[in-house]
Amino acid sequence: MVRRFLTYSLEREKKICIVLMQEGQMKKTNLRVTEMDEDGQGFSALLPGRKKNVHIHMTDVLTAAYARGDSGELE
Repeated sequence: MVRRFLTYSLEREKKICIVLMQEGQMKKTNLRVTEMDEDGQGFSALLPGRKKNVHIHMTDVLTAAYARGDSGELE
């Protein structure tokens, strides 16, 4: 299910909300996926307030959902 949200963000250039486990802490953030690894082990994304992509490993992602105000409707 998480992969589906990542693909949604990548293809439609929309933000999604994800929960990450980083340094033993759960962190909820909105991001926009810009690239997915060919091997499926991670992805690059733009985080709020940052201009450079950040690489995130799939093992760090706990769950994903639509960002606030987005219901995933096709336009």
